[in-house]
This record gives sequence, C-alpha cells and structure tokens, in this order.
Amino acid sequence: MTGNLQGILGLVITSSVLIAIPGPSILFLVGQALSAGKKNALKGVAGNAIGMYSIAVLLSFGIGAVLMSSPQILMIIRLIGAFVLLLIGWQYVRASRISMAIDVPANKGRQSFFAGIIVGAANPKSVIMFGTIVPGFTGEIPPEMSATTVLLLMSLIPIVLGIVIDIIWVYAAHAVKSASFFRGNSLRWFNLCGGILMTLMALLLAVASVI
Repeated sequence: MTGNLQGILGLVITSSVLIAIPGPSILFLVGQALSAGKKNALKGVAGNAIGMYSIAVLLSFGIGAVLMSSPQILMIIRLIGAFVLLLIGWQYVRASRISMAIDVPANKGRQSFFAGIIVGAANPKSVIMFGTIVPGFTGEIPPEMSATTVLLLMSLIPIVLGIVIDIIWVYAAHAVKSASFFRGNSLRWFNLCGGILMTLMALLLAVASVI
C-alpha cells in the first residue's frame, strides 16, 4: 500500500511538472483564450483532455500485457521514453521561439472543442506521459485488478491535473488580454526553462529505470 501511495505521489509531482511546461496544448489554449475568448478556450480544455485520454486508453491496453509479461520490457520502455523526452527538451533549449504544433484558427463553440481533441491526441507529451511515465509509477498491481485497469485509473491522475493546469493557463491568458506577452524574449525564456525541466526529468526517469 505504501509503495502504491508513493507511486501516486510521484506521478502527481512528475505529471504536474510535465503538464505545466508550455507545449502544443497550452499554446493552443492560450491562443484560444486570447483570440476566441475564455468560454471557447475552456471548451478547448475539455476537448484536449478527451484527446489525451484517448491516447491513454490505446496505450494502456497494449502496455497492460507488457507489464504482466516482463519488468525488463518496462525498463526498456522507460529508457526509450527518457531518451525521447531528452530529445524534446534539447529541441526546446535550441528553439528560438515556440510555435503551435497545429495551426488552429480562432474557433468558437464546437469547433474549439474538436480542435482541442486533435491537439490533445497529437501532443507528443501524451505518448510520453501514458506510454512511459504512468507505467513507471503503477507500483504493485493488486491481484483482483488487471494491469490495464490500473493503467486506465492511474492515467486519470494526469488528466485531472492537466484540466486544472490548463484552466489556470486559460484564466491567466484571459487576464493578460494581450498576445504580445507571449512573443519575443518571453517565448525564448519559456523554451529555455521548459527544455531544462524536460531534460532533468529525462535524466531522472533514466536513473529510476535502472535502479
């Protein structure tokens, strides 16, 4: 039980840091808040959560069987995830500015919702989060539950955290009322800080995989 609680706490901390780093989803939602309004941006938050959880479902069914078969395979998966995260972090550090992964115009209502689904599903953080990070914090799987069920339940933690963090970003962007705040040197600082954090997380994930 203690191990499971530690795993949940570790997942909460790791997920919060990864989600809070500005990426495609946050930039899309900030853009929606600044150009289409807070109400439509919040619909984008809901769509983004659905898009990300759809990736979690797809990965959980495949990884559930892997977890039951070999812990060595899990270690390899985590190392691959750490390597991918390291590459993304390095790209952030080198980038001169952040751009949205998907060029989504200022949509309203239903369009914002479906655009959010696309952005969430296409976000590379989704694969890293639900393909490597969540499985690494599952801990001991109860005998009455399958590995897939545990993964699906654990995946709800970053989803809920993501909704909360995304809403905070939307309200912050709505309060700023000016897209110029997210341009120029500010974006470069976002890239630098985000890249450093991702790189550190990649190293921590790699170390945890071999210990």
